[in-house]
Amino acid sequence: MNKTLYITDLDGTLLNSKPRVSEYSLNKINSLIEKGMNFTIATARSHESAAPLIAELDLRLPIILHNGVFVYDPLKQKYIHENFIRTETVQEIIRILSTIEINPIIFTKSNKNFYTYYKGFQNPGGKKYIKSRLSKNDKRFRLVSNFDKALSEKIITLIIIDRKNKLEEIHEKIKDEFDLNFLISEDVYSVDSYWLEITTKNSTKKDAILFLKKHLKAEKTICFGDNTNDISMFEIADESYAVENAVQELKDIATDVIDSNKEDGVARFLEMHYNEELK
Repeated sequence: MNKTLYITDLDGTLLNSKPRVSEYSLNKINSLIEKGMNFTIATARSHESAAPLIAELDLRLPIILHNGVFVYDPLKQKYIHENFIRTETVQEIIRILSTIEINPIIFTKSNKNFYTYYKGFQNPGGKKYIKSRLSKNDKRFRLVSNFDKALSEKIITLIIIDRKNKLEEIHEKIKDEFDLNFLISEDVYSVDSYWLEITTKNSTKKDAILFLKKHLKAEKTICFGDNTNDISMFEIADESYAVENAVQELKDIATDVIDSNKEDGVARFLEMHYNEELK
């Protein structure tokens, strides 16, 4: 393969505010892929959630899902890299969270099926997220009175949605108890709503990109993002570009800042950069 691998985040980066890939971005990126550009995505979304949004992109390389928990090959239609949290660890997290009356949302895999378990609505942010998924007829979601079924399956991640200060308090309470990856990021579609995501230690976008770089024998990585969950991949990329609407923390470590997601910043950069590379 060509030695450079281009990797973009979806929400707030490649996707516009609708959210979708604009016609302009779709046409430009597909044209560049046809010319030989090695292009893929790294998203917090699951395959089920991302698939309708990227259906028209001519993706030929494995994609990174759940912020690095999975790497999925769309051509072979199979997961080539997976990371799950130990059941005993999740049991202990649930126990500790129950002492402060917090219930996580738990994402699992059972054979080839995926499920999302939740115990009602705890706050406006969580309610908005779950209701948006139910309104799209997302069949993964299961309202439960306990997490016994979730604990019998492979556990992908635990999510808590709340205000940032509340999540920081929860993080402080549990971070030293477990050797896990904790990530707090802003929900780009909901004002004053943040996510605390808990995954295995080596399940970040950085870890998945390092796996993918080796898997594809790529020599160089150029990435694009907007949120704190993109920090890890910015730290190991050869070049990293934050869209104009990105959080300041990401802009501070980026190679440069490009046009916003509403202005097709990623596609415009790729068109200019890749065509220069071909010369």
